[in-house]
Formats: sequence, structure tokens, C-alpha cells
Amino acid sequence: MFHCDWIEGSRAFNVCFGAVTSAVCLYVAIPVLWWGVSKRKVWLFSTDIDRNQGLQLAYGIFCMAMAWTDALCRFIPHPPLAWVHPAFFFTTIIIAVGLGPRVTSLLIRERRLS
Repeated sequence: MFHCDWIEGSRAFNVCFGAVTSAVCLYVAIPVLWWGVSKRKVWLFSTDIDRNQGLQLAYGIFCMAMAWTDALCRFIPHPPLAWVHPAFFFTTIIIAVGLGPRVTSLLIRERRLS
């Protein structure tokens, strides 16, 4: 059986961990959704790949869903789930490392232009 004790902890740890991982996903989701929904001239991906910002919108929705999943899964007490918490954690890491730097650079560029 797979043990995920390395990612489980006290109630306080679970709530803090859920809040931090949720905040990471929200950091990516909010600007990506804002750019996609408002049809701003900010593309997460190139216009050759995502001309109508549909892929960008899908990633924003996924990141928002992941934010709420991270938070609620840790805030609502339940018995340990062998594969769920590690999968959520690694998905959050992929979001943070894969999209976080791009979102940060676009936010900085957008701020400089305004």
C-alpha cells in the first residue's frame, strides 16, 4: 500500500497547507481568467497556438478548480486518501513551476505598460 505520511499532518498543518497550495493556484488562475474573459491583449500562449484565448481560458478554469480543490480537501476533515493528496500536491507544483513564471512575467510587463 502507498503511504503518504510525508504530506499528512496535524489539523493546523492541513489547513495551512491547503491555504498555501490554494493561494498558489489562485495566483495563476485569477490573472489568466481575467485576461481570457475580458479579452485583453494578453496571451498566456502565443497567438499561433491560442488565437481566441480558449486554451488560456481552459487553463484558468483548471487552475481555479485546483485552487478550490486544494483548499476544500484540506479544510474538510477526512481520513487519509493514499493517492489524492500527493496527486493534488504535484499538480499544484506543475501549475506553479509551469505557469507561474509566465504569469508573473506577463503581470510585470502589463504593469510596466500601464
